[in-house]
Amino acid sequence: GSIFYTSIQAAPAFLGSAHAGRNLPCLIPCGIDQDPHFRVARDIAPSLGYYKPALLHNKMFPGLGGGDKMSSSQPSNTIFTTDSPKVVRKKINTAFTGGAVTVEEQRKSGGKPEVCSVFKYKFYLFEADDQKLDELYDKCKKGEILCGECKKSLGNAVVAFLEKHQEAREKAKDHIDDFILRD
Repeated sequence: GSIFYTSIQAAPAFLGSAHAGRNLPCLIPCGIDQDPHFRVARDIAPSLGYYKPALLHNKMFPGLGGGDKMSSSQPSNTIFTTDSPKVVRKKINTAFTGGAVTVEEQRKSGGKPEVCSVFKYKFYLFEADDQKLDELYDKCKKGEILCGECKKSLGNAVVAFLEKHQEAREKAKDHIDDFILRD
């Protein structure tokens, strides 16, 4: 149960060394919420004869419902790499945007891209061009673009990405055993 959870979470910090039969440095990318588990690993590593693992804290990725982070325990708030195009579009269409209730209000007062989960997806993953992001931000704030338009655009981008990913994953299934550590 929960007594061993930290041990299970910290195990990857030592797996490389155990498999190689020698002490290897380890970098653990994790969210700040996982930090307590790896602090314990850093504390005990020298007494076990291992280097202390180094940590790289990632930003939390927001869920579609707003809030601080995406979580697999809230499936409607999360896009999974196994989701179908229909499911992805449904999740994005119900995503939190902070937009106004009516089109008229949105056109008059503008949107709130700073709290919009759709804008955050574009910002972090689906728009590499900073100028385009700035334009989108400004259009949203001025009410020149509506939440539905952004949701449709993001849905298209996510579906295109996932279709490529799912196809590549299917091809990779025959090679999974090549990457499993065995004694």
